[in-house]
Amino acid sequence: MTVQPLSRRALLGGRFSRADTILPPGASRDALHHCTGCNLCTERCPTSIIHLVDGLPSVDLHVGECTFCGECREACPEPVFPPDAELRFDHRAEVKENCLALNRIACQSCGEACPVEAIRFAPRIGTAFIPLIDSAACNGCGACLQVCPVGAITMRSKEPEAVHG
Repeated sequence: MTVQPLSRRALLGGRFSRADTILPPGASRDALHHCTGCNLCTERCPTSIIHLVDGLPSVDLHVGECTFCGECREACPEPVFPPDAELRFDHRAEVKENCLALNRIACQSCGEACPVEAIRFAPRIGTAFIPLIDSAACNGCGACLQVCPVGAITMRSKEPEAVHG
């Protein structure tokens, strides 16, 4: 993930890193300094995945999935959500090595839970099918996270990581 410049509010409030935090869909990191921590986005979220962390909104996809309903955006009285911003996430699902299917145990829970069918399974002769994620189709909603019995799904930023030289 890329490192974002600190706002004065973050610096003075002791919030030094928000780069690994998932923001509500459509929220802008650049406009996050406008957030007053009013908690309206958390109250309106129908899946209860938005929580305030250090007074700023953060999405926890391990609690539930995002339905992209836009309630958080509508509830926010501040310009945290640019009017032309898409309701989307800047990350995609990724399967880790401890996936049951990758270890020859039949499981397709993540594919069955995916509302956009971004997770498909390729056949393998004589054993469990292999999960394949279409990163272009994946919207990062997190539906696959809760259903994986071994926690083999993670979210990875679409943005290339910063190179330090």
